[in-house]
Amino acid sequence: MTGPAAASSGVSSVRFDLPEWPGIGEGVEVSVACAGVDGPDGLIGRWVFVGASPGPASVRIDWLDGGEGAVSLSHDSDRGQPELSSASHLEGPVVRPEMVVRVACGPSSIELPLKVTSTEVLEGYYQGESHQDEYVVQHPFFLSFHKARLRELGRIFKRDIRPGSRVLDVGSGYSIFFLISRDWDFDITCCDLDSAAMMKMRDICPEFTWLVSDATHLPFDDGAFDTVYAGEIIEHVTDPMEALAEWRRVLAPGGTLIMTTPNRERLLACSNRALMPVHPEHVTEMTLGQARALLTVMGFEVKAVTGIYLELAQNWYRPPGKRVDMLISLYNKPEDEPKYFPFMWAGRLFPSRAFDLILVCKKQ
Repeated sequence: MTGPAAASSGVSSVRFDLPEWPGIGEGVEVSVACAGVDGPDGLIGRWVFVGASPGPASVRIDWLDGGEGAVSLSHDSDRGQPELSSASHLEGPVVRPEMVVRVACGPSSIELPLKVTSTEVLEGYYQGESHQDEYVVQHPFFLSFHKARLRELGRIFKRDIRPGSRVLDVGSGYSIFFLISRDWDFDITCCDLDSAAMMKMRDICPEFTWLVSDATHLPFDDGAFDTVYAGEIIEHVTDPMEALAEWRRVLAPGGTLIMTTPNRERLLACSNRALMPVHPEHVTEMTLGQARALLTVMGFEVKAVTGIYLELAQNWYRPPGKRVDMLISLYNKPEDEPKYFPFMWAGRLFPSRAFDLILVCKKQ
């Protein structure tokens, strides 16, 4: 039995069953590491506890505590509690969204995944110089998808944002507005926790305003903007309602929210009858129906919806659960990129099954 981490604050916890390992009372080692980072570079630290016994247990991690007590092991019962014997850990480690806890006794071990979503804890990760580049993958699908987003959003921005509008790009990174064009008749403000990216973009594009800010706690007055663009952000936040409330707060009456997010019911997931998150960092992926309902509850009217990419080219002859996107599997060279274009466009025809959703909303 395991339970997911509670990591929206600066604390994560995970419940599990300690096996009846030989010598368990003499020492259990709890190590914390970055998922997907091999070797010592990904290790945050090791903590050894004595007095553990088999049964339900919990590991609690206070990411903001720089001391030996940052990690604790406890029993979920009245039996005696383990005591910390020794600890070795990094000072001020960079915590990533995907972490892993390894609990070991001698040669036996179990691994427990953790998802960290607290922006305060992840500040160092978001401020890393290479953070923006981690999403740049040179597979022709991603190149084609990126170009399709630029085309579709460029069309929507020109259609739905009035000239002279005050526009906020939340969680902007290098900003989709900048990647499409620098020639906008808008007053554009971009904010992101990645301070290195913001500093770089201030020099490259001084006509935009660039500042360091959490996308869900914005340093702006009520009604400060006519349009808010939230591109691929809502799936990363712990509380989507809190994020939408904040974006609505900074919108002027009747203002426009343009939101993009991966589709939980994309065609490949539906055909496999399985949850298939687009990225492991995503906390919540929504269906089109769920996104519409949430936006309505939070005081928005959904005016237009479109989609990008439809996974039509599947090996449909295989049973559900074993189907894959044959385009991505077979065509992975730069010269294959044009093959993806019609499938990118097809997402506009069936947005409820598209890979990615774009929703244009009005503040009520």
